[in-house]
Amino acid sequence: MNRKHLLRSSPIALIAAAVLIFQTGCAGPSASKTAKGATVGGAVGAVGGLVAGEDAGGVATAGLAGAAIGTVVGAIAQNRENKRQDTLAQQRAYNQAVAMQKRAQEKEKAELKEELEIAEGFRITQEELDEMTSRAESAEAELAALQKRRDAAIERKRSLDELEQREKEALAEAARLEKELAELEGGSNTASTETRESVPSEAPQL
Repeated sequence: MNRKHLLRSSPIALIAAAVLIFQTGCAGPSASKTAKGATVGGAVGAVGGLVAGEDAGGVATAGLAGAAIGTVVGAIAQNRENKRQDTLAQQRAYNQAVAMQKRAQEKEKAELKEELEIAEGFRITQEELDEMTSRAESAEAELAALQKRRDAAIERKRSLDELEQREKEALAEAARLEKELAELEGGSNTASTETRESVPSEAPQL
């Protein structure tokens, strides 16, 4: 019996294989790995039985065998996934517990600090506040005077640097102009001398 004849003579096996393959495609992310493994294994076994030339019973047997193998493989994968999810859940729970404990400690410290401040405030008199106000204002005035002296010193230094730069630029420009004028003046004297030498002297009168 050739393969084409077998496929034509085994409509039940074909329908079973088609159903298994359809279920494989419909198994979404929400399906467990065990169910997916069983479906995929069954589909692969059924298709393998058809390709091998088995009759309807052989195809069904191959499908069941594939489903069993797929179930085992899927169960192992599902078990690993469950363990991973449990580990993640435990880690999240631990992190939340640590965060809650930290917030509780911070709240307790803030409340204790506030109680200490209140107790200390009851012991402070108005005279102490007035004295501290005077001392603070005196310190601020001294700081302002020092800052003013510092700013004045910085300004004097910048002014001196600016004046030195102006002097340097003026001297450089004066030297350049002096050299230029000397060259022009020297050239003019040379030209006048050459002109006088080129004019012939008058003949002596008889």
